[in-house]
This record gives sequence, structure tokens and C-alpha cells, in this order.
Amino acid sequence: MTRGSEGCTPSHAGPVGAVVLAAGLATRMGTLKQLLPLGDVPLVEQVIGNVLASRAAPVVAVLHPAVAAAGHPRRCDPRLHPVVNPHPEAGQAASLRLGLRVLLQAEPATAGAIVMLGDQPLVPPAVLDALITRFLNAREAAPAPHGGPRPPVAVRPAWQGRPGNPVLLARELFPEVLALAGDRGARDVLARYRDRVLACPVHSPAVLQDLDTWEDYREACRALGVPPATPPQAGRPG
Repeated sequence: MTRGSEGCTPSHAGPVGAVVLAAGLATRMGTLKQLLPLGDVPLVEQVIGNVLASRAAPVVAVLHPAVAAAGHPRRCDPRLHPVVNPHPEAGQAASLRLGLRVLLQAEPATAGAIVMLGDQPLVPPAVLDALITRFLNAREAAPAPHGGPRPPVAVRPAWQGRPGNPVLLARELFPEVLALAGDRGARDVLARYRDRVLACPVHSPAVLQDLDTWEDYREACRALGVPPATPPQAGRPG
């Protein structure tokens, strides 16, 4: 996918990174969806490639052990920091905590992180750039802490008014996210700060789509114009 514009002109470059959550068990698919082919690349490589085509940096990819054992990610980029979650059964929160820790080690001055779901291969780099621009511009325009509305702590894309993913989390939220457990990600944290979550209108319905079922996967293949893989006999099609 090529990099483009979502109607936001970037301000100054800022230390906003990304965490790609690619350690899920994919129990509904019956196989690791991260390794499903999308043309000549597996799903995990497509997602990571889209993030690297944006201006997010650094990029941490949290991987399932089997994904790492298969040799992914295969690309070499100094911004990319792969890390294996040795206990993917612990849920999404464990992957998010691990990813944020590695991100802070790679860039201690980071101002925020885009949390990219590992099963959204159709989200273009332009959406991530739009989130970063919206975040940086809003923070730059925010008044001093002693008066007026407080600066935003998150930005999420919206297509036709419907909120989607990925979500950009400000550094202020990291302590609460690092205290999460289970498989809910940052949803509860965002709910507590709903009045400080900015919407960023985008032109891509892909922010509402992830690949939870075989039909989702087949639709993604149709969108990319590539043939889908065949579900395994032991799998449970959508």
C-alpha cells in the first residue's frame, strides 16, 4: 500500500511510536491468522509493512512464538523492534504491556504510541499519519495546564462517525495501560477518559474491520485482489 494523505497536513515531526499486537491465539480461526497469506506476504508482514510506511517510530512488533519461529518479520528496518510474547495465552493486555515497555526502552522520550491490531492489514499508512498529526497539533494547541481544557490523551480514527482502530495513546496513559490484565486491551482506560479522546475523521472503512473469521479473511483477500488460503480441516470457518 502506498503512503498518502488523509486530509491532515503534518506539523513538526514528533516522537510517536507504534506497537503492533501480533501475538494473538486466533482461536476463532483455527489457525494462526498472522501467517495467513495475503498475496506474496503473510498477514503479519502486511500489517508491519503498513506501519513502517507511516511516520511512526519506533515500531515494536509483539509476536506469537510460532510467528517468530517462522522467521517473521523478515524486513530489516532500524525503526523496527520485534519482541516475542512467550505467553500469548495471557491475553492482549500482556502483549500491550510488553510492547510499551520495549517502546519506552527504544525511545524514552516518546510522546505516545499507536496501538495497531495485528489483524488489520487494510489500514493504510495515511491513517496512522493522520492520527499522529491530529495528536501533535492538538497537543501543541492545548492551553497551559493551569486553565482551560486539558490536552487529549488519545486519538482514534472515525469513519462516517463510527470510531475504529488503531488508537493513539498519549504517554500520560502508559502507567494505567501497564497495569492492565486480561484480554481487553486499553478499552477500559479509554472509557475513563472519553472526554479527552479526539476523533480523527478518515476516508478508510478499514478502521472498522479486523480479521476474526474466515469470511473476514476472504473479504480482505478480495479487497487486495489475491486468492485466499484454504481453511484447515480442523479449523472452524467463520
